[in-house]
Amino acid sequence: MQRILAIIIILLGIYMIFLGIKSNMQPPLVTGIGFILIGLLFLSDKK
Repeated sequence: MQRILAIIIILLGIYMIFLGIKSNMQPPLVTGIGFILIGLLFLSDKK
């Protein structure tokens, strides 16, 4: 379940980066990068 959520968060981050590039705005880019990092942290968690 945690892997599915992490993948969804990463995909959401990629989509936000796409929207930030398309609208030429920086806040969605930063948020998208943050989402990708959080998703990678969830994927690397070995509980």
